[in-house]
Amino acid sequence: MITVRPVTEADDTCVRELITGILEREFSPEERAYFGSDIEHVFRNYAGPRETFFVATDQDKVVGTAGIKEEDDRNALLRRIFVRSDYRGRKIGSQLISNAVSFCKTQGYQEIIFKTTSRMSEAIKLCEANGFVKRVRLELGGLELLKFTMHLEKIGKGEKVSEGDAEKKKRRKP
Repeated sequence: MITVRPVTEADDTCVRELITGILEREFSPEERAYFGSDIEHVFRNYAGPRETFFVATDQDKVVGTAGIKEEDDRNALLRRIFVRSDYRGRKIGSQLISNAVSFCKTQGYQEIIFKTTSRMSEAIKLCEANGFVKRVRLELGGLELLKFTMHLEKIGKGEKVSEGDAEKKKRRKP
């Protein structure tokens, strides 16, 4: 059974290995853009008061990740959306995004921003399927950079967002 939970310090090595392994196997041209010091110690680097990092686990094995970093008072950055290749197609990415969106709502963010490259087609499909809208496309040295956003409805701090509410929002027409 897959469980999504906040990262612990004990997960740091597994998270780093999962992310770097996927990047090396699947996205080597983006290596310099996406390897970063934030994955060295995710527990510590995503520990700001309005930040978090989620892991999806199967038993004790980390099989997926998603992080939230504060960009400013109104905007959060969705980062590090990764799912092991042998676990894809099981809605794990959607579970991670749902948890991230719920967290952002409870923290009072107004918008979530996701930045990626056009080569990360599965992450793009996942974000679009979960309500993100492409806002910016930029060509940079043969690489297409994309920015997606999701506008959030305000809820009070500590208030829970049900999966049903998230589903309704996804089905709404813009």
